[in-house]
Amino acid sequence: MRRAFLTICLIVLAGTAAAEERYINIGNDRVRLLACFNEVIVPAKYSTRKILMEPARQAYVKRTTGRVELVEYPAVYREEKRLVEASYKLMKPVPCN
Repeated sequence: MRRAFLTICLIVLAGTAAAEERYINIGNDRVRLLACFNEVIVPAKYSTRKILMEPARQAYVKRTTGRVELVEYPAVYREEKRLVEASYKLMKPVPCN
């Protein structure tokens, strides 16, 4: 009996939620609201690779104190980008409040 009562209550609640229709005014027209969305911009995707411009090197540097130091200069790269997928807009459903 209790299970049947709960089932009937759930069916009644589901029916009232499904029967609820919202109308909005756009300009002079009254239209039915079907769904709500947020517009999300998905950024473009790139394939990148490094191209060596100048290799790493070591050099001796003489300081004013007379000390000689061995220093290392890092390699220099440039980045080459290739477009894999262009950016686009995605409509994500959100609840209409």
